[in-house]
Amino acid sequence: MLALALALLAASSLAVLAPPVGATEGREEVPSARAPANAGEPRPEAGEARCVDKASWTGLIVDADTDEGVPDAEVELHPRGQTDALRVRTDADGRVHVDGLCTGTLHVSVRVGEHEADERTVDLVAPGVDTTIYLAPLHAHHSERVIVVHDDDEHYMGASEEIAGAELAQTRGVGLSDAIEQVSGVSTLRGPAGGMGKPVIRGQIGRRNLIIFDGIRHEGQKWGLDHAPEVDPYAAGRLTVIKGAATTRFGPDAIGGVVLVEPRPLPRAPGVAGEVSTVGGSNPLGGGLAARFDHAPARLPGFAWRVEGNVGRHRAALTPDYPLDNTGDLSWNVGARAGYLGDRFDLTAGYRLLRTRAGICTCLRVSTPEEFDAAVSARQPVASELYTAEFPIERPLQAYWHHLAMARTRVDLGAGGELHATYAYQFNDREEYDIVRSNIDGPQLTFQLATHSVDLDYEHPRVELGRDWVLVGDVGASFSHQQNAFTAATTLIPDYRQAYGGVYVVERFVAERVELELGARYDGLDRRASLNERDYLGQLAGERLDADACERTDDDGALCRKVFHTPSASAGVLTRPFARVPELSWRVDLNSSARIPAIDEQFMNGAAPSFPILGLGDSRIGVERTWGGATNLVYAGTWLYVEGSAYANYIDDYIYFKPEPQEGQCAPLTCTTRGPLPVFVFEPTDALFGGGELSFELDAPRLPLSLSGDAAWVRAIDLETGGYLALIPADRYRVAGRWNWADFSVTSNGFLEIDGTYVARQRRYDPDADFADPPKDYVLLGASVGVEFPGQDYLVRTSLTGANLLNARYREYTSLLRYFADEPGWSLTLRVAVEFSVGT
Repeated sequence: MLALALALLAASSLAVLAPPVGATEGREEVPSARAPANAGEPRPEAGEARCVDKASWTGLIVDADTDEGVPDAEVELHPRGQTDALRVRTDADGRVHVDGLCTGTLHVSVRVGEHEADERTVDLVAPGVDTTIYLAPLHAHHSERVIVVHDDDEHYMGASEEIAGAELAQTRGVGLSDAIEQVSGVSTLRGPAGGMGKPVIRGQIGRRNLIIFDGIRHEGQKWGLDHAPEVDPYAAGRLTVIKGAATTRFGPDAIGGVVLVEPRPLPRAPGVAGEVSTVGGSNPLGGGLAARFDHAPARLPGFAWRVEGNVGRHRAALTPDYPLDNTGDLSWNVGARAGYLGDRFDLTAGYRLLRTRAGICTCLRVSTPEEFDAAVSARQPVASELYTAEFPIERPLQAYWHHLAMARTRVDLGAGGELHATYAYQFNDREEYDIVRSNIDGPQLTFQLATHSVDLDYEHPRVELGRDWVLVGDVGASFSHQQNAFTAATTLIPDYRQAYGGVYVVERFVAERVELELGARYDGLDRRASLNERDYLGQLAGERLDADACERTDDDGALCRKVFHTPSASAGVLTRPFARVPELSWRVDLNSSARIPAIDEQFMNGAAPSFPILGLGDSRIGVERTWGGATNLVYAGTWLYVEGSAYANYIDDYIYFKPEPQEGQCAPLTCTTRGPLPVFVFEPTDALFGGGELSFELDAPRLPLSLSGDAAWVRAIDLETGGYLALIPADRYRVAGRWNWADFSVTSNGFLEIDGTYVARQRRYDPDADFADPPKDYVLLGASVGVEFPGQDYLVRTSLTGANLLNARYREYTSLLRYFADEPGWSLTLRVAVEFSVGT
């Protein structure tokens, strides 16, 4: 792999010294897309379409970043009633025109170098239809947009940032949280296991951020701060982060934001496509392989299938001064899906399996409070001279399987709209292994979570409201049943069953320069938790249990039932205030969102090998209600993009996971059979969150230089005490400069980028409500270089990325590891990927 990548980079360097080649040199001239009227019509021998009415189709292919037409793009058309596809290319303005097509459904597929492919369905009516298709560029910067979508396959309007194409390829080999951490307003709550972490969006952690994988709400053991989302980033064709409350559309957990993990759609055009990639890193040392294979057989129009998989292996990471002992990981993922994609009806089914085994840092175990104090204040943990960086994974460790099976259908109801339905089954099997006597085998804790879910969505047809306004929207419902089984000799969380249901409606009033969105939602949940005798009596004695909601059982335990009802509503308006400045848009939204407490917030009572704290819940905790507003101002010019956002959220009965220093023999920790542990408790309080983000992207006119940057600020106050909330991300700033060298005969999209990130020290904290002061501020320097080698039916993409190149010693305030050890030092990551596509 290393030899291949070095050879490719060397070839690109030689290409830089070679003279540029003309745009048409070395390839066949293609006829202009502005051909005579009959140029694009099917030949009789190709299968003459039997149709009464015919129409013309005009397409405009546009670069999504620059709004300029994309010349020489290959457009493949599949008209109704015709066996063979029509292939034409756009002219110099990005336009294409074809006459003589049968009216009805027209499948359009667009491919061109340096851009993401796009596929869509057009309802072709006489005498003709014009369609504009925006293609996402495959450059290294993600497109930061306020998403305003009128297409039938999207249903939200919100401030968001998207990662796709070449930039998504540069995240291969890292976890989901690390992949989206480059988005302004997003940071990572890092756990003590190898590569583990979960996203923090606008100061909201874990359970307040919803992850949607392939349109399905991700369900796993996500209650632990150390439990990373069991999602395979390799499966994503696009990652979208929606910042701010999105409860009305997505459900009651979407308080901080939503992460959409969207796989590539199955191909509609006949042919074979796929990707093979490899990644290798220096810290942690290791790498991985991935492959995807798509096939749409020409003899079975409408049918397509996919298989994919990847494997990764890493040893323990290294800080600048010592190894993070036993933080290696091993993971592999496989998936398959197949479907029929028709004019009026789609049916898709798929299955995915994710397997991860990750070691937990030895540094978490302390035998005395003095060792804990030394770990916090010293340059390195006690006995770190004995730590090693090895591939073998030893106790303590966590291992889990995550299964996802799904079936989805789309039914076009013609003038009656469109109906979507999805059924999914998820099974999450987690095992955690502690350090025990050598004669004890097997895990100390086992969690098995099974979830059945059904989602329905009906999109009503467009309603013309007079001359200037159009009404579009949808109505939906979600249902799920979940059962969790917990097995251990100690207490932590109980077995439980819960049934959930929700309904929503979202309507958008759309005019040329204004959009108004109104949404409402209701969610209900019935939860029944089974506590054993020890757990019931312990929580009752600690005055953390609502005894009136519990019934004693025959085994002297208790069955505790809670029913929740949560209405939510939202309103938003987006306008382009100046007709002469269409690049400027302004968005304001208001929301009232409710979140149902998670199982750990109600019933946690214990500690786990991967959870280096003693957590205590309270079943008396109720619904968390957010009243919030946000505003977003965007200027998206030809060479300058600027976006500014501000938000404020008042949260009534905010469920605060609060550090609680103890008194006594092990102060400030508490004494347990596992040794001294920090204590965290769930308590309701009233809180105020506020903050903002600022980002920009400057492409120097007529120069191959660009500059980008972003900043994010979060403020969070406990209104009952007047103090600051813990675990709130510190101020963060990032700037990057990029040089894009010219394309040559064998290379394209070559770049060299240098970036720097500054994270300030968190100075807004309560010194009496934590076990250690926040760590000092730090600066991280990074760099990357990459180039692509395009071919007729393939694209080779290679890059080399360096992180923390100054080998800075630092600790992250939102990381549990900060109490015990430093973050990893410098690293290099080499990526090589080959994408291919062959028509049949």
